[in-house]
Amino acid sequence: MFVGYGTIILVAGFALGSALGIARIRVPDARALATAHVETLLQAAITLGLGFAVGAVGFDSAAANLGAWLVVGGAALQATGATVNWLTATVDQFAERSVGLYLNSTGTVLIWPGVVVTAFGILSRL
Repeated sequence: MFVGYGTIILVAGFALGSALGIARIRVPDARALATAHVETLLQAAITLGLGFAVGAVGFDSAAANLGAWLVVGGAALQATGATVNWLTATVDQFAERSVGLYLNSTGTVLIWPGVVVTAFGILSRL
């Protein structure tokens, strides 16, 4: 799960980076797009790293699958939220109460339990 999502979101990050390069030619200030680009690249590194760690310690159980699904689901919502903020020209997601804010917030609610389960599974097997 982590490796598959990490690979997909890495491709999305590069695609957003290409869009950022094109957009910066016309519009020098593309903060929301830059945020979406960096968000996806960081997610790729994190999920690929978690995939490696889970495999390295042999954390293979229903709890491992649940943790992975929660982290990946939450991360996908956050990547989508950042991208939606860019597409809707959101300047401040908190002040504007944008759709991206709600996607990001929901993603956070999913990620935390997933991270706790995954981290516990990895650390308890060291």
